[in-house]
Amino acid sequence: MATIALDTLAIARKLKAAGFSDDQAEAVTGVLRETRETDLSTLVTKSDLKTEIAESKYDILKWVLSAIGFQTIVIVGAIVTLARGLR
Repeated sequence: MATIALDTLAIARKLKAAGFSDDQAEAVTGVLRETRETDLSTLVTKSDLKTEIAESKYDILKWVLSAIGFQTIVIVGAIVTLARGLR
């Protein structure tokens, strides 16, 4: 990602010229500086979302198939048990 220089002193001077007090101008430039220095690795991209959705779909499918498999084993076991009991 490209880095853009931020001249907070020039911004503060423009804000003061527009009628901001010293404290207000410093507060606004401080917020701008903090925002710019925010760790961009915490931002979520569309690609990140697509990856998470795909992984979630896989996990759900795996869970559903294993649940169906477990139910099938239980039913087959019950049928075998009943068949042995009828002999």
